[in-house]
Parts: sequence; structure tokens; C-alpha cells
Amino acid sequence: MELKFTAPRTPGLHRIVGPGDSELEVLELFVLNLPSGGAQRVELEGREASLVCIEGKLRVAAESSEYILLPGDGLYVPRGRAVTIEGVLEQSRLVMAAAEAWSDAEFIYADYGAAYREKEVHGRYNYTRDIVNLLTRSDRASRIVTGITTGQDGAWTSWPPHHHSDTLEEIYFYFDIPEDGFGVHVGMLMDGTEQAEIVRSGDAVIIPGGYHPTVASPGARMKYVWFLGARNSEEDRRAPSEDHPVYG
Repeated sequence: MELKFTAPRTPGLHRIVGPGDSELEVLELFVLNLPSGGAQRVELEGREASLVCIEGKLRVAAESSEYILLPGDGLYVPRGRAVTIEGVLEQSRLVMAAAEAWSDAEFIYADYGAAYREKEVHGRYNYTRDIVNLLTRSDRASRIVTGITTGQDGAWTSWPPHHHSDTLEEIYFYFDIPEDGFGVHVGMLMDGTEQAEIVRSGDAVIIPGGYHPTVASPGARMKYVWFLGARNSEEDRRAPSEDHPVYG
């Protein structure tokens, strides 16, 4: 099963993966690379989207409002809305997940600094990590939940292995991993098969189901945007994960 997809660095909006060319049924992933002064219009129609700036500085014009996105900042765009995204600094980059929406909603801006002050610390020992929630389960949205996880040097994240296969699918988009480091994303699928992917900045790994721990090489740390997509109802957005019966 193909799980890893690498985003190009060339300018423009790039579709990375989604339903129809992968095991995903809900989420569709895009990356937008913009030079200073470059612009891209995004029209969603019946879909909602969650945008996260991971590099540079971006200006997002949305109807009568304007948002400035710095690295880590997020913006939820409800269905039926359109935005124009402009690069303010050289080589700005944004990752975006989109999914069919069931209901109307409003824009939700998430300042990373403010969200970081409310971060959750999960795990202990060599699997402690910070989780910053950008689009939370309590926010009004149809399918998508979004956050950023940052691990420790050479340590595990997403441990103990967990899954939410029945209610949610997921995508990890890795960034800010140093060039002399890498990570390993482990997929422990529900049919008992296991698969490992070497990941670096710019790699996306889809998680249609199964347990999915990750670990960093010495001198590096795992850092990724994660997007969850509810499968069948808005209630699925709030469904808990389930730990592995052996490692949990």
C-alpha cells in the first residue's frame, strides 16, 4: 500500500493525494508554494478546508476579512467560501486539507503562539511531545480537525501506538526536520501487516487506518501537521482514539 507522498517545491498549488488515487475516502491534501507577491485563489464550493502556514508569511483575503499567517498559524475556511492567498515573504509555503462538508460555518483563525500557550503535553520519558490544536474537536466544522505535533530529539511521537480507524482517517505532513536528520513513520495496519516509511520535510503520510507511531533520528525531532477527517458524521470528529492492546 502506498502511504508516503512527497510535495514538490515548485511554485503553485499542488494536489498531493486524496480519494481516487489512494486509500483515503475523506481528506484531500494540497501544498501551496508562493514567491513574494505571488497569489493563488482557492474556491471550495461544497468543501471545507484547513490551512496551515509552515514557511514564510502569507496574506489571506476572505470576503471582507484579511488574515496574516505566520509559520504554525491556521485558518479554517468553511464550505461555499473563496479565499485569495498571497505570498508576503520569499518562499512562503502552506499545507491544506479539504473535505466535503455537511454544514455551513464561519472562518476560524488560529494564532500558533496563542495556541502554543494552551498546548497539550502527551507521553513521558522518550515519547513526550507537544500538541498544539489549531482546529479543535469543539470548533464548529463538519469533518476536519487540525494540529501540530512536535517531539523531542531522537524520540518517539504518537506513542503508545493508537488508531481511530472506524471514525477518522488522518494525514501527517512533516516539516522543519533538519536536512541531516529524518524520521520513521510506522504503519501497523488493522489486518496485521506492518509498514515503515523514511520521512523528511515535505513528506506526507496517509493513515486510512491502523496504528501509527513515529520516531526521529538522533539530532532531529518529529514535527508534523496532522489532519483528521471524520468518516460518517460530525460526531466522529469527537471520537476518541484506541491504544494498541500490547503497547498501550
